[in-house]
Amino acid sequence: MKAFTVVINTDRYVVKPLNGHSPRFLVNVNGQDVLFENDGDGHVRAEATKAASMSLLLGLADKIEENVGV
Repeated sequence: MKAFTVVINTDRYVVKPLNGHSPRFLVNVNGQDVLFENDGDGHVRAEATKAASMSLLLGLADKIEENVGV
């Protein structure tokens, strides 16, 4: 899988897939790398971080799911 861009509130975020057992993604949010991966329910979610608001992180996770078809 190749890197792709998602747009939230006119801001663009580059999503870089990481190799591994489950889909994992790295996104630079406000200058800090944030890891996104599947939670226990199979949805993509961000690791706990203070890089951004929860609403932004949830929005990014939803956009990643839409683009990857998880």
